[in-house]
Amino acid sequence: MTKTLNIGIVANTAFNIYNFRLGLIKALLQEGHHVFAIAPADNYVDLLKENNIHFTEVKHLSRKGTNPINDLKLVNEFRNIYKKNKLDVVLQYTIKPNIYGTFAAKLTGTKTICTVTGLGYTFLNQGIASKVAHRLYRFAFSFADKVLFQNSDDLQTFIENHLVDKNKTQIVPGSGIDTEIFSPNFCITKQDDIIRFLMIGRLLKDKGVYEYIEAAKNILQKNKQVEFHLLGEIDNQNPTAIKKEELESWITDGIIDYHEHSKDTRPFICNADCVVLPSYREGMPRVILEGLAMGKPCITTDAPGCKDAVIDGESGFICKTADVASLQQILERFILLDIEYKNRIGINARKRAEYTFSMKHITAIYLEILRKLH
Repeated sequence: MTKTLNIGIVANTAFNIYNFRLGLIKALLQEGHHVFAIAPADNYVDLLKENNIHFTEVKHLSRKGTNPINDLKLVNEFRNIYKKNKLDVVLQYTIKPNIYGTFAAKLTGTKTICTVTGLGYTFLNQGIASKVAHRLYRFAFSFADKVLFQNSDDLQTFIENHLVDKNKTQIVPGSGIDTEIFSPNFCITKQDDIIRFLMIGRLLKDKGVYEYIEAAKNILQKNKQVEFHLLGEIDNQNPTAIKKEELESWITDGIIDYHEHSKDTRPFICNADCVVLPSYREGMPRVILEGLAMGKPCITTDAPGCKDAVIDGESGFICKTADVASLQQILERFILLDIEYKNRIGINARKRAEYTFSMKHITAIYLEILRKLH
């Protein structure tokens, strides 16, 4: 690109920008553009600033619920931020930036690239909130210049519900994994014969936590040379969150080894033989991509997004969604695999991460989209 652009990266948390967009931001800065991170403030603001990224706090963005007055304030706040920083284009992620940021961009003449990173509880469950979300998406995306999806199922859902013009859309497989940071080279050689499974994610019903626990419980009754690890926090703002008492009982009963949220998942992935995510739906499951990049076989479901991450039998295995018996069968199958086959799957997993999901690959797609817009 020859033209220097003022680019906004907009999301519902600074955590989201730091964890998922940092590689893209660095690539944009290397291209000579001016980049502004725009989100509500949290503990990750300082980390963004340490990387010399300009941060602007959004004060009226509440992740949950819709309040017409607050939403109008949010549109106005986005408008003021976009206007003040003379933004040429905004790359928007998560529901409210995609909707209200696009309204603001229309008012300021700012071009918009919206990325749908997954369809959440509100969108997928029938009700008033879902109907409102559909209408807001339809209206907002009529103004968007480009709308990106991370899997074909989400794209098809939007097209079938007439929420977006198909000509504006494109599939981008995830947010990009830094395959130098997430690498098998980070790990040391395994020292014992215990098979360790690891599930990483928010502790929600929709992530498949209950299926993971039930399958673990059944397997542990027959095989004591297996460990089931669980890494993540309870998201109390989500209606499908598990209860604290349930988690404590699983720990007490010895079903799982529990680890609280960590900024660096690599030591936990290294310690695992297989990464598991029995989720009901994802945009593109980040934790599976991290596992692939570190050369770990991965087990996930045939749900949208999840099935796009793993090639069954080659870089991992796919079970049925919300099906304990199916998950247990795949877990037991993995336990019985010989070490040569496991190693071969791990090698294939790493190759898939490098060729399909790497930050370099994803960044190149975004840069090409920007070139076409300007």
